[in-house]
Amino acid sequence: MMKQKAAGILLIVISLGALGFWEFWGRENLAYEQVIVLRQNIPENTEIVRSLLEVKRVENPGDQVLMEKDAAALIGMESAQFIPAGTPLHREFFQDPSLATGGNTGQYILSIPAEWLISFPQTLRRGDEVSFYYGEKQVTSARVAHVRDSSNQEVVSADDARLQATAPASQLEVVVTEAEAVKLAAMAEKGKRFMVLYS
Repeated sequence: MMKQKAAGILLIVISLGALGFWEFWGRENLAYEQVIVLRQNIPENTEIVRSLLEVKRVENPGDQVLMEKDAAALIGMESAQFIPAGTPLHREFFQDPSLATGGNTGQYILSIPAEWLISFPQTLRRGDEVSFYYGEKQVTSARVAHVRDSSNQEVVSADDARLQATAPASQLEVVVTEAEAVKLAAMAEKGKRFMVLYS
């Protein structure tokens, strides 16, 4: 009888010890993952520098959350929206600075009507640098903001070589300054059409 009581007490002690170990050390160190968060709130179009980032342990962060190993890739990017401090970060929260628009950037997104164009490459993708040509003369250059299909969905490559796309491209949107937008529109109003090229 005494052995059974001792065994019962021992089991209780072991259970409590294991529970305490899990709650005070095990849960955070074994079940939590290290994700990247911001030290402070940042507004849209803020450049990301190392001092803004810190690591936080989070339980079940999800597949899309940026982890500690992703921190280096964020340096030099810009916030695409307001981001609260301490929020687990996602890739969609950030953008290449060359694609930033609005605010004090002086840049805007211009949708290029099909009637303005002679042609544009089907291999164009978001982030590409393109040139607008009228005849042999380069009119301006711009960064591609979006390449969309006929359903208004972003066209992306299904392979690294851009040999396969998710759909045929039908609509082109570019990041331009106000002066560049006015220049293109004025030429288009006179019936001039452009070739879009990239290298």
